[in-house]
This record gives sequence, structure tokens and C-alpha cells, in this order.
Amino acid sequence: MVKVRKRLTAVMMTAAILVGSVSLPKGVVRAEEVPFVDISTDLISLSPQADEVKMNVAARNMPEGTALAFTVADVSICGVEWVDQDTKGYTQLSYKRGAALGETVVTVFVKDNPAVASRIRVTNKDAADSYVYEGDGNMNIHGLNMPPVPYDVHVVSTDADGYFGLVYSNAAGESKVLVNKMGAYEGSTTIEKGANATSLQVLASGHWQIVMTPVLQFTTMTQSGVGNMVSGRFKGDDGTHDVYCANWAEKGNYIVWLYDLNDDSRLLLANGVGTYGRKKKNVYLNPSHSYYLSVQSEGKWLVEFSGK
Repeated sequence: MVKVRKRLTAVMMTAAILVGSVSLPKGVVRAEEVPFVDISTDLISLSPQADEVKMNVAARNMPEGTALAFTVADVSICGVEWVDQDTKGYTQLSYKRGAALGETVVTVFVKDNPAVASRIRVTNKDAADSYVYEGDGNMNIHGLNMPPVPYDVHVVSTDADGYFGLVYSNAAGESKVLVNKMGAYEGSTTIEKGANATSLQVLASGHWQIVMTPVLQFTTMTQSGVGNMVSGRFKGDDGTHDVYCANWAEKGNYIVWLYDLNDDSRLLLANGVGTYGRKKKNVYLNPSHSYYLSVQSEGKWLVEFSGK
């Protein structure tokens, strides 16, 4: 109720401001809007798979005759140059992978007013087969260009009273919501084919960490666990199986996907809410293919394969 009242108060205040702006007395001059520089991402990840990334820079309310400039804290990590320099509107910067590994900061600012600036973190990795990102609040991460293998995306969000959302996008402009949770959260989800992911958008109110690891380790078919999890891979056995899926959480979704790494297909093994116990019959596992499981659950669960 308190939150609703706050929202209503904010709306009423906004309405009052808008109404007031219509009836300003004659002779009253509005304060000029200050110059503003915006970068379309917060972190750029350079690697052998993404040795150059181009990103937009937006400049607003720029006084006539002024221009943008940039500085790089460590040019051995990242080289930067203008793709198309302009004093107003949109322009682009190109971030190029340097010889040294590590992290640096690029600052874009108004040339005659360095206080008006926007900063971006740039990481340079030796290999992009795994990723670890950590931050506070919202962040956009660009330049992933991940290898064409499936990924286990493990997330930890520590804000007990806040929100955490994670969305990935690919080069075709398609997006997928990976996490959408209130309160503190820890769990895993999957990106089916890493090469499709080019950027991540983090929506958060507190501290978080994202660890993305290729699904490479081999494991057994039958799996059990607690909460959201992505299994390792396992080989097919030329068998047709009944797959028993059980969930002992009293609330929340229970969803189990079986992914085929060879033909990029997936099969829904379970889809329910709360306590669950059913069999998916006649699931054939090709002996020349590898598979893995992705499980969404609020509690303890089991996925058991039985041969015929």
C-alpha cells in the first residue's frame, strides 16, 4: 500500500509539473539543458572471437562548436578510434583488442567540458570460452560473440528485497529472458548455442555475479538437485527410455528440457507447478549424439532415465 501511495504521489507531482509548465509567467526563462553524453553499453568484452567492437555514442544538448573526445586509461589493453566523428547526434567508436590482457576504462567527454562524461569498462581476455561478470545495478554487456557450444549461465543476486532480470540478444535482434526473479536468487539456466548470443542486459537493484561456462563435462543421464540447474553432457545409448521427472517443491514452476547438442533441438520432459511426478515415455537417445538437461525448480527434484 505504501508503494502504491508513493507511485500515486509521484504521478501527481509529475502531473503538477507538466501543468505548471504550460502556464509559466511571461518573461520567465527556463534553465538551459546541460550537455549529456551517453554510451549504449556499460561493458565491452574483447577476445579472440571479438577483437573489435563498434558501439554508438549519443550526445545531447551540445553547444554549437563543441565536440566529443575520449581518453583510454591503458591503450595496451584496448585501442579506440572514431568510426564517424560528429559534434551532435549519434556517432560510433571502435574498440580494438590490444596486446595486453586485463581491464581498462574508456572515458568519452565533451571536449570543452570534461565534467560531462560517460565511462565504459573494457575487458580483454585471452579466450572467450568462459565469462565472469560482476556488478551492482543495471548493466549492458556487449561483444560476447561466444563459441558455438551451449552454456551454463549461473547467476547469484544478493539483494533480498530487490529484482534481478537477465536478457540475452543475438545478432539477428532476437532476445530471450534468462532470469526474471524477485529477491535474492542463485541458480543456473542455459544459452543453447553460444554463438547466437552477442549481448546481455542486466536489470538489477543490487549486487550480482554471472558465471557462464560451456557445457563440456560429461555426466550421467539421471540427475537430481535443488533449484535451477544445467547438467553436464551425456552420450546417447541407442535406447528408448521412460523418463521420470519428480519435483518436491510446493510452489513455483517445474520445467525440464532435454537438449540435443548435435542437431540443436530440444524436448520438453516436464512442465508443471509445485509438487510433480510423471513419466515422459519413449524418449530415444541417439548413440552418435550428446545431450544435456536444463531444470527449473523452486526446490528438490529428480530426472531419472529407465531403459527398455
